Amino acid sequence: MDRKIEKKWLPLKKLIPILVIGFVIIFLSYQVISRSGTTRLRVDPSRITLSQVKYGEFQEYYPFDGTVIPLTSVYLDVEQGGRVEEIFVEGGKPIQKGDLILRFSNTTLQTNLISTENSLLENLDRQRNTQLQLAKDKLTRKEMLLNLTYETLKLEKQYKRYSALNEEKIGISEEDYETLYDQVEYKKAQMALQKERNKQEDLIGDEQLVQAKKAIERINLSLDLLTKQIESLNVKAPISGYLSSISAEIGQNIIPGQRIGQIDILDKFKIRAGVDQYYNSKVTVGTKGKFTLDGKSYGVEVTKIYPEVINNLFTVDMAFSGEVPDGIKRGQTLTVELSFGEPGQSLMVNKGGFYQQTGGRWVYLVSKDGMTANRVDIRLGRQNPRNVEVLEGLNAGDMVITSGYDSFKEADELVFEGAVELKE
Repeated sequence: MDRKIEKKWLPLKKLIPILVIGFVIIFLSYQVISRSGTTRLRVDPSRITLSQVKYGEFQEYYPFDGTVIPLTSVYLDVEQGGRVEEIFVEGGKPIQKGDLILRFSNTTLQTNLISTENSLLENLDRQRNTQLQLAKDKLTRKEMLLNLTYETLKLEKQYKRYSALNEEKIGISEEDYETLYDQVEYKKAQMALQKERNKQEDLIGDEQLVQAKKAIERINLSLDLLTKQIESLNVKAPISGYLSSISAEIGQNIIPGQRIGQIDILDKFKIRAGVDQYYNSKVTVGTKGKFTLDGKSYGVEVTKIYPEVINNLFTVDMAFSGEVPDGIKRGQTLTVELSFGEPGQSLMVNKGGFYQQTGGRWVYLVSKDGMTANRVDIRLGRQNPRNVEVLEGLNAGDMVITSGYDSFKEADELVFEGAVELKE
């Protein structure tokens, strides 16, 4: 007889642990799958700074420290150099145009001057001797031409008489007649040759005189130059003003081209400053700015841009536009804000340490519940020391981390150890 087999079920006490373990395995598997490729980092929210993205009036400008300098300065650069013999004016004192500042000695220059003077005298003597010799030669040639002319005329007259007698068949042999004819032609040829010789010799003589004259002119120029160089050993003030500095000591050897001082005119001033090379394409002649002194704002305008970039800075000169502050002094430091473009409404966020780490390419955007922050790509535009313009990737009201990202190791997601305050 068949017997019905009953199914055996696990007891409840054994079934529950199995179900729990299975649920945990499924949950962990889901977590692993959902988080694959994403890096997370737990951070202390008290160590970060949050800023809200918002609309507002944005003005691109750059603040920098400028130094007040005289509008007109003349540098004292040594032309020839030498040994400092005397100093007549100390730095830090007013000076008038033409005042003697210091005196050099230069034996090489003085020796060259004496040598050039001797060369000039020798060339003058040679020129005088050449002129005398050319004059003598010219007189000799003229005398020779005169004698040939006289002899030719005498022979021509004799030939005419012989011709008349020959026609009358009177006592003249044919041989004597032909000989006299040949002599006349020879003298004519001699006279023509002498004229050509005189012409060529005169041209050569004139060229010799021109060359000698040019040589003397060159020596005179050299002499004048050396004389001026000797005079430059006495350094005089080129303008009236204030001798701000003099870098020379008695007995010191100064090389040519070395700068030994500066004279300033202290009735007008300008501002000179170094500007970050980031703004090289934005700063042009005419760019305007402002600074505040004693609670009052004053305008400036860029008048000159120096192209050299040193230590990531290029130099600009600015003139005061409008009123000039009273009592401003040479060497005074002013903080100038140089403006680019007109102010306008724009989406912006505070400029913080994040900008240096990311270059403005991405930022950590805080979630709505304030528990996490995710890395998102953005695009930023203009900037000033306080704010940076947001072009893409963020909306008004978003909260982002603007403090430095060095400790975040570029994690994809930051998990806060407690919710952060989302109100700025």
